[in-house]
Amino acid sequence: LGEPNPSLVLNICNLAAQQKMAARTNIFKQMEKVSSTTASPRTMNPNSIKDALLRWVQNRVQGYPNVSVTNFSSSWADGMAFCALIHRFAPDAFDFNKLDPKNRKQNFELAFRVAEEHGICPLLEVDDMIMMGDRPDWKCVFTYVQCFYKQFREHP
Repeated sequence: LGEPNPSLVLNICNLAAQQKMAARTNIFKQMEKVSSTTASPRTMNPNSIKDALLRWVQNRVQGYPNVSVTNFSSSWADGMAFCALIHRFAPDAFDFNKLDPKNRKQNFELAFRVAEEHGICPLLEVDDMIMMGDRPDWKCVFTYVQCFYKQFREHP
């Protein structure tokens, strides 16, 4: 497969994000259920969608050790948030308590593999996430996390 190409990944993520925004009416309706505001789909803006998805994630990963999700970039840099999110819906897939935030590559590999096994489209590459370091592109992470929401939104 060759060397990872972060530019290509970012372009794909940006394209995916644009496509998601083009279908925002549907997303607005879905996210309205998650949002704690009284905003209607017509008054919600992309930032309120982002905030609603962030709250959805925070509610799902609350209580997981070494996981604090405050954004769609640095909070995901060690793979622990991805692991916590998929573990929430697939608790028998692995022992979360054995994970180490320092083992970024293994965390990404585990989370992405288990997510794919549970119907999440593999939009992110482990090597690209490693190359992005402590500040992954928020649009890429945001787009990928939307797939979790779409797959598991009906799951408590």
